[in-house]
Amino acid sequence: MKFIHLTTLMTMLGVSQASHIVSGSSSRLPMSLSSVINDLEAEGASRITTVAFLTSRGITKSKRSAILKSLFGVTNDSNGEAVEDSTTAFGKRMSAVDDDEIEDDDETYAGIAVANPLAGASSNEVAATVQACGGNILYVVSKEDLSRGERLFDKLAPAIERIINQESGDGAVSDNDQIRNLVVVIEGATTTEELMAAKNKLENAAAIVLSTIVQPEPNNRVTTLQQVFDSVEFVASNGPVDELLEDIGTFCDPSDATASVAKAVFQDASSQTTTVAGLHKSPLDLAAARKLLPLSRKVLKSCIDTVKDNISSDGESQLVRDFGALCDASVQRSMDEFDTSAGNTLLKESTVAKRIRSDLVEEMYSELESYYEEQLELLHTASFVMFKSNLSKLRLSPNLASDMEKVAADVVKVFSETSETLFAKKNKSARWPKGDVNMSNLRKELKEYITLRLQAARADGKYRPAPRKGMTLGFHWLLPKPFGNDYRQEPWDVHAKDNLVYVPKDKITDVRKEEVLTGDWRDSVVPCPTANEMMYLK
Repeated sequence: MKFIHLTTLMTMLGVSQASHIVSGSSSRLPMSLSSVINDLEAEGASRITTVAFLTSRGITKSKRSAILKSLFGVTNDSNGEAVEDSTTAFGKRMSAVDDDEIEDDDETYAGIAVANPLAGASSNEVAATVQACGGNILYVVSKEDLSRGERLFDKLAPAIERIINQESGDGAVSDNDQIRNLVVVIEGATTTEELMAAKNKLENAAAIVLSTIVQPEPNNRVTTLQQVFDSVEFVASNGPVDELLEDIGTFCDPSDATASVAKAVFQDASSQTTTVAGLHKSPLDLAAARKLLPLSRKVLKSCIDTVKDNISSDGESQLVRDFGALCDASVQRSMDEFDTSAGNTLLKESTVAKRIRSDLVEEMYSELESYYEEQLELLHTASFVMFKSNLSKLRLSPNLASDMEKVAADVVKVFSETSETLFAKKNKSARWPKGDVNMSNLRKELKEYITLRLQAARADGKYRPAPRKGMTLGFHWLLPKPFGNDYRQEPWDVHAKDNLVYVPKDKITDVRKEEVLTGDWRDSVVPCPTANEMMYLK
């Protein structure tokens, strides 16, 4: 019965004294698993389980190596030097096995053979490796990829496609009875709520991917991860998972594990596609697979080496401002070499050859993406150095704050323009991230640096902001009644509701024209009449 677990490993799991790394191999997968299994058997491991270590594309090389060692408790004390960045497979001997079938008094142990496809591994190699591991996968997911819903199934989808089609196309009972486990490690998750949210996001993304891959029964398609794997576990990335794999894993004899690897190698060599039924059985397609697959690996390596040689100096990566053009030129040169060696006949008439060529271009840009991200980081560092250099040229003045902000704006503008030249213009398949996130981080970092520098300068007394200038305001207004009103009127009544007539003592109220001209009439008018000398006329 298919089922799913949600597990949180919030504390470090204890590793017994018998657990240690036995050996490592840098040979090509999946064949390198065979040597690791043999070494485990020589160390007394009578029961073997295998697992493939995969990651989403957002997990960088440095993070990948650190997470791998952390999940399997690899330390220098446990022969950790056997697990290096170039290691494709390694074996770890676990606790003792209580097996009644073993009559020998010598203590026997369980062993875990871990396949570690490198960043340059092709989709076919990853799919064959997962098949050699019996469909057992340890999958590390980047929180950034999970939030964006991108780059999650670049290598996992071909592996799932191989599992689904191999189950129906092979017909072997042992394969159908094989219990497959998927352990999903969420990078940076620390709480159960975060694991639940990540679980929902990954399952929704998986449903979309499963609807697009090739499946043997179109009318009965697999739509969930639980239909592919017998056990799906979600764990945090802050502790080893080797004991969890030991608990849920299906163990077998070393000879059976080696036979499973040999079977996967044979099928990979004969099909070289993500599905067994995907290869046309025509002689031209078979010839294309035999000739072009080794050629594609050679051309891919040549392309990557060309880019690495142009961006490296004395073993260290250097910023190349026309990195995008460099990648496009390197890919074009490699594809010209591929087309010349392949010949027009295969590329025009063989569907397998066309697919291999298409996959090769995608793989080239996918592998160059890690170097592109490295160039963005180098550009970020160079921009910050340029910013501090330009700040040293500024004079201490009351306008220092605005001058520093102007320098920061210029640096961000240069970063934006340069990041566009780092992007490969002909990259149509692989989704390289834009430099917007890096530019936002740079702008924030420059703002914080300006604040700290201004505070330090002000504390030292070297910087005083310009004093605030006073401002003079003048108001002009017209008083409708500058001398006020009497007690029968409110001050805010600009106009009287009735006509006011002043009655002098002589009872003469008219003002003649002559008095107006001479101004004598003003002596007869009181501006603010009071008492009974004022009367209102309706």
